[in-house]
Amino acid sequence: MPNLRNRPSLWLAVLMLCLSSLATGVSLASAAEGSVAQQLTLEEATPFHSLGYQLIYVDGEALGIDSFWAGMITGELHESTPLPALIEIGIPEGTLAGWFGQMPNRESFDSAIQFPEPYQVRTENGMDIYSAIMTDYRHMQLEFRYEGDPSSAGSDETMSINLSYAPIHDVPELLLTAAFPAGYVATEDDLIFRGAGPNSEQTYARVFENVSAGQTISTTIDGFYVGEGAVESTTDITTVIIIAAIAVAMGAAIYFFLARGKPSAPKQ
Repeated sequence: MPNLRNRPSLWLAVLMLCLSSLATGVSLASAAEGSVAQQLTLEEATPFHSLGYQLIYVDGEALGIDSFWAGMITGELHESTPLPALIEIGIPEGTLAGWFGQMPNRESFDSAIQFPEPYQVRTENGMDIYSAIMTDYRHMQLEFRYEGDPSSAGSDETMSINLSYAPIHDVPELLLTAAFPAGYVATEDDLIFRGAGPNSEQTYARVFENVSAGQTISTTIDGFYVGEGAVESTTDITTVIIIAAIAVAMGAAIYFFLARGKPSAPKQ
């Protein structure tokens, strides 16, 4: 079995190039958004038609920081939803949040618009609930640091990633998504393959339908090792970095979050 902690991370080479090109796009916010926010109330929040919850392993070795797990929540409003629309998304209370914004879809990062900072956050029932106005697009993305390690190794050839999320509104579709390092595959029949990264990292999702508000959905996605040369990367799916940085309160470390992230390697 390979030494996963020492595998190179090609997405790091893309980081500095992406930051300069995206700096303008992610900082734009419509001037009308503030006035719209005053007219809408939290009770008028529009539920998402589809939510995605994904965990991403970030190899910090090349950045000179500790490696960690990042999370990403994506939300899609129904295509018929009129804009502007107030949206809400919840993450566990005290979670360190990163980039929060809107874009045409999960692949159109050049048009991404970050929601104005400071973000609007309230805490209810152990959840930090982020709210914002969708003005231009119907795709939302919130990135955050995941505390702990959701992965476990059953043997030298197997790996499991545990996922759990509870939406704050009813949602017709919830995708729980995990990525595996190069050489690992998951073959359960109910999984959806979500693409591969530049290092052949494989990403899989399990879909849950008609999830109620506050209902915790948990699942484990199992992968097994077949060899790094046995699985090829795809050319039509690229790893692009949209997040700039999050300053950590107790230090000067800077954490980079992946918008379309795949993990370099889970901890052993």
